[in-house]
Amino acid sequence: MHRARALSVLPATLVAALLAVSGCSGGGKPAAQVPAPTPSGLVHYAPATGSAAPAASALPTAPKECVRTAGMSVEQLTGYLKELRSSSGDYQTKGLTLDSSGLNFTPEDIKRPCEAVSVKLAHYWVDLKKTHEANVVSGARYEYAYTLIGTASHAAGPQDGRVPDTAPPGPSACRGTVSVAYLGEDIPLRSLPYDLKLVDTTAPVPVKVDGDGVLSAIYVSPPHPDSC
Repeated sequence: MHRARALSVLPATLVAALLAVSGCSGGGKPAAQVPAPTPSGLVHYAPATGSAAPAASALPTAPKECVRTAGMSVEQLTGYLKELRSSSGDYQTKGLTLDSSGLNFTPEDIKRPCEAVSVKLAHYWVDLKKTHEANVVSGARYEYAYTLIGTASHAAGPQDGRVPDTAPPGPSACRGTVSVAYLGEDIPLRSLPYDLKLVDTTAPVPVKVDGDGVLSAIYVSPPHPDSC
Protein backbone atom coordinates (compact mmCIF):
# COMPACT_ATOMS: atom_id res chain seq x y z
CA MET A 1 0.00 0.00 0.00
CA HIS A 2 2.83 2.34 0.84
CA ARG A 3 4.41 1.63 -2.61
CA ALA A 4 1.21 2.35 -4.52
CA ARG A 5 0.73 5.65 -2.83
CA ALA A 6 4.29 6.66 -3.73
CA LEU A 7 3.63 6.14 -7.46
CA SER A 8 0.40 8.08 -7.39
CA VAL A 9 2.08 11.16 -6.12
CA LEU A 10 4.81 11.37 -8.77
CA PRO A 11 5.13 14.95 -9.94
CA ALA A 12 3.30 15.75 -13.19
CA THR A 13 6.49 17.09 -14.72
CA LEU A 14 8.23 13.73 -14.31
CA VAL A 15 5.34 11.88 -15.95
CA ALA A 16 5.40 14.22 -18.93
CA ALA A 17 9.14 13.69 -19.32
CA LEU A 18 8.73 9.90 -19.28
CA LEU A 19 6.02 10.09 -21.98
CA ALA A 20 8.18 12.28 -24.21
CA VAL A 21 11.11 9.82 -23.90
CA SER A 22 8.85 6.91 -24.92
CA GLY A 23 7.89 8.77 -28.16
CA CYS A 24 4.20 9.07 -27.33
CA SER A 25 1.95 12.08 -27.16
CA GLY A 26 -1.23 12.51 -25.33
CA GLY A 27 -3.17 11.15 -28.37
CA GLY A 28 -0.96 8.07 -28.76
CA LYS A 29 0.49 9.20 -32.19
CA PRO A 30 4.20 9.59 -33.04
CA ALA A 31 5.55 13.10 -32.85
CA ALA A 32 5.99 14.98 -36.13
CA GLN A 33 9.44 14.73 -37.66
CA VAL A 34 11.18 18.07 -38.33
CA PRO A 35 13.18 18.09 -41.59
CA ALA A 36 16.88 18.40 -41.10
CA PRO A 37 18.29 21.74 -42.22
CA THR A 38 20.23 21.84 -45.46
CA PRO A 39 23.79 23.14 -45.58
CA SER A 40 22.42 26.50 -46.69
CA GLY A 41 20.38 26.76 -43.56
CA LEU A 42 17.03 26.53 -45.43
CA VAL A 43 14.55 23.70 -45.14
CA HIS A 44 13.11 22.40 -48.42
CA TYR A 45 9.52 21.21 -48.38
CA ALA A 46 7.89 19.01 -50.98
CA PRO A 47 4.61 20.40 -52.39
CA ALA A 48 1.49 19.17 -50.70
CA THR A 49 -0.39 16.25 -52.25
CA GLY A 50 -2.56 17.43 -55.13
CA SER A 51 -0.81 20.77 -55.59
CA ALA A 52 1.13 21.52 -58.78
CA ALA A 53 4.86 21.98 -58.65
CA PRO A 54 6.01 25.35 -60.02
CA ALA A 55 6.63 25.14 -63.78
CA ALA A 56 10.17 25.66 -65.01
CA SER A 57 10.65 28.98 -66.78
CA ALA A 58 11.15 28.74 -70.55
CA LEU A 59 14.70 29.17 -71.76
CA PRO A 60 15.29 32.36 -73.79
CA THR A 61 15.42 31.83 -77.56
CA ALA A 62 18.95 31.99 -78.91
CA PRO A 63 19.47 34.92 -81.29
CA LYS A 64 19.97 34.14 -84.96
CA GLU A 65 23.55 34.01 -86.12
CA CYS A 66 24.61 37.23 -87.82
CA VAL A 67 27.81 38.83 -89.11
CA ARG A 68 29.05 42.21 -87.93
CA THR A 69 30.02 44.23 -90.99
CA ALA A 70 30.65 47.66 -89.43
CA GLY A 71 34.43 47.23 -89.30
CA MET A 72 34.88 45.55 -92.68
CA SER A 73 36.96 47.08 -95.45
CA VAL A 74 35.46 47.55 -98.92
CA GLU A 75 37.20 44.38 -100.10
CA GLN A 76 35.98 42.36 -97.12
CA LEU A 77 32.40 43.62 -97.41
CA THR A 78 32.37 42.98 -101.17
CA GLY A 79 33.53 39.40 -100.68
CA TYR A 80 31.00 38.83 -97.89
CA LEU A 81 28.04 40.17 -99.91
CA LYS A 82 29.05 38.20 -103.00
CA GLU A 83 28.97 35.00 -100.93
CA LEU A 84 25.71 35.85 -99.13
CA ARG A 85 23.13 33.32 -100.28
CA SER A 86 19.40 33.83 -100.78
CA SER A 87 16.73 32.31 -98.53
CA SER A 88 15.03 30.89 -101.66
CA GLY A 89 17.29 27.86 -101.47
CA ASP A 90 17.98 27.92 -105.21
CA TYR A 91 21.55 27.00 -106.12
CA GLN A 92 23.94 29.95 -106.23
CA THR A 93 21.21 32.56 -105.79
CA LYS A 94 22.40 35.67 -103.96
CA GLY A 95 20.95 37.40 -100.93
CA LEU A 96 21.38 40.87 -102.47
CA THR A 97 20.26 41.24 -106.07
CA LEU A 98 18.84 43.69 -108.61
CA ASP A 99 15.57 43.18 -110.43
CA SER A 100 12.89 45.31 -112.07
CA SER A 101 11.89 46.68 -108.64
CA GLY A 102 15.44 47.62 -107.63
CA LEU A 103 17.60 46.25 -104.83
CA ASN A 104 16.17 43.10 -103.30
CA PHE A 105 17.54 41.86 -99.93
CA THR A 106 16.52 38.30 -98.96
CA PRO A 107 19.48 36.47 -97.37
CA GLU A 108 19.25 33.16 -95.57
CA ASP A 109 18.97 33.24 -91.78
CA ILE A 110 22.57 32.28 -91.07
CA LYS A 111 25.41 34.69 -91.81
CA ARG A 112 23.08 37.62 -92.50
CA PRO A 113 24.48 41.05 -91.50
CA CYS A 114 23.76 42.27 -87.98
CA GLU A 115 23.23 45.81 -89.26
CA ALA A 116 22.27 47.53 -92.51
CA VAL A 117 24.94 47.66 -95.19
CA SER A 118 25.47 50.67 -97.46
CA VAL A 119 25.45 49.81 -101.16
CA LYS A 120 25.95 52.11 -104.15
CA LEU A 121 23.54 51.95 -107.06
CA ALA A 122 24.12 53.54 -110.48
CA HIS A 123 21.61 53.77 -113.34
CA TYR A 124 22.63 54.40 -117.00
CA TRP A 125 20.68 55.13 -120.14
CA VAL A 126 21.59 52.86 -123.04
CA ASP A 127 20.87 54.54 -126.39
CA LEU A 128 20.75 52.07 -129.29
CA LYS A 129 21.48 52.73 -132.94
CA LYS A 130 21.21 50.07 -135.60
CA THR A 131 24.33 49.89 -137.77
CA HIS A 132 23.59 46.73 -139.73
CA GLU A 133 20.30 45.19 -140.81
CA ALA A 134 19.69 41.52 -140.17
CA ASN A 135 20.14 39.11 -143.08
CA VAL A 136 20.30 35.37 -143.67
CA VAL A 137 23.93 35.30 -142.54
CA SER A 138 23.89 37.44 -139.40
CA GLY A 139 21.58 39.35 -137.14
CA ALA A 140 21.23 43.10 -136.81
CA ARG A 141 24.09 45.05 -135.24
CA TYR A 142 23.84 48.00 -132.92
CA GLU A 143 25.97 50.64 -131.33
CA TYR A 144 25.51 51.55 -127.66
CA ALA A 145 25.93 54.91 -126.06
CA TYR A 146 25.84 55.09 -122.23
CA THR A 147 24.77 58.12 -120.23
CA LEU A 148 24.88 58.19 -116.43
CA ILE A 149 21.45 58.91 -114.93
CA GLY A 150 22.60 59.06 -111.32
CA THR A 151 24.43 57.35 -108.47
CA ALA A 152 23.26 57.07 -104.85
CA SER A 153 24.01 55.08 -101.70
CA HIS A 154 21.26 52.96 -100.16
CA ALA A 155 20.98 51.02 -96.90
CA ALA A 156 20.06 47.37 -97.40
CA GLY A 157 19.02 45.08 -94.52
CA PRO A 158 19.19 43.76 -91.98
CA GLN A 159 15.45 43.08 -92.47
CA ASP A 160 14.29 41.37 -95.64
CA GLY A 161 12.61 43.31 -98.41
CA ARG A 162 13.07 45.67 -101.34
CA VAL A 163 14.98 48.90 -100.85
CA PRO A 164 12.72 51.86 -101.71
CA ASP A 165 13.51 54.20 -104.61
CA THR A 166 15.96 51.85 -106.31
CA ALA A 167 13.95 50.68 -109.34
CA PRO A 168 15.53 51.47 -112.73
CA PRO A 169 13.80 54.06 -114.92
CA GLY A 170 11.42 52.63 -117.49
CA PRO A 171 12.81 52.12 -121.00
CA SER A 172 11.59 54.06 -124.02
CA ALA A 173 11.90 53.77 -127.81
CA CYS A 174 15.52 52.87 -128.66
CA ARG A 175 16.60 53.55 -125.09
CA GLY A 176 17.13 50.96 -122.39
CA THR A 177 18.80 51.04 -118.97
CA VAL A 178 21.68 49.34 -117.18
CA SER A 179 21.72 49.33 -113.36
CA VAL A 180 24.74 48.34 -111.28
CA ALA A 181 24.95 47.66 -107.52
CA TYR A 182 28.53 47.98 -106.27
CA LEU A 183 30.93 49.06 -103.53
CA GLY A 184 34.04 51.20 -103.69
CA GLU A 185 35.03 53.31 -106.68
CA ASP A 186 32.42 54.46 -109.21
CA ILE A 187 32.03 52.36 -112.35
CA PRO A 188 33.72 53.87 -115.46
CA LEU A 189 31.74 53.77 -118.72
CA ARG A 190 34.34 51.50 -120.33
CA SER A 191 33.46 48.78 -117.79
CA LEU A 192 29.82 48.60 -118.94
CA PRO A 193 28.82 45.79 -121.33
CA TYR A 194 29.04 46.30 -125.10
CA ASP A 195 27.73 42.87 -126.07
CA LEU A 196 24.12 43.22 -124.96
CA LYS A 197 21.70 40.61 -126.24
CA LEU A 198 18.72 42.58 -127.47
CA VAL A 199 15.40 40.88 -126.94
CA ASP A 200 11.85 41.95 -127.65
CA THR A 201 10.93 42.19 -123.97
CA THR A 202 11.43 44.64 -121.12
CA ALA A 203 12.11 41.93 -118.53
CA PRO A 204 15.49 42.61 -116.85
CA VAL A 205 18.37 40.27 -117.66
CA PRO A 206 21.66 39.91 -115.73
CA VAL A 207 24.74 41.36 -117.39
CA LYS A 208 28.44 41.32 -116.60
CA VAL A 209 30.07 44.57 -115.52
CA ASP A 210 33.82 44.63 -114.90
CA GLY A 211 35.00 45.76 -111.47
CA ASP A 212 36.09 44.18 -108.19
CA GLY A 213 33.29 45.87 -106.23
CA VAL A 214 30.40 44.94 -108.57
CA LEU A 215 27.68 42.97 -106.76
CA SER A 216 24.89 42.77 -109.34
CA ALA A 217 23.96 44.33 -112.70
CA ILE A 218 20.90 44.14 -114.95
CA TYR A 219 19.90 45.38 -118.40
CA VAL A 220 16.38 46.42 -119.40
CA SER A 221 15.92 46.51 -123.17
CA PRO A 222 13.73 48.99 -125.04
CA PRO A 223 10.41 47.40 -126.03
CA HIS A 224 11.13 47.05 -129.77
CA PRO A 225 14.89 47.27 -130.47
CA ASP A 226 14.49 46.00 -134.03
CA SER A 227 12.79 49.25 -134.99
CA CYS A 228 15.67 51.41 -133.81
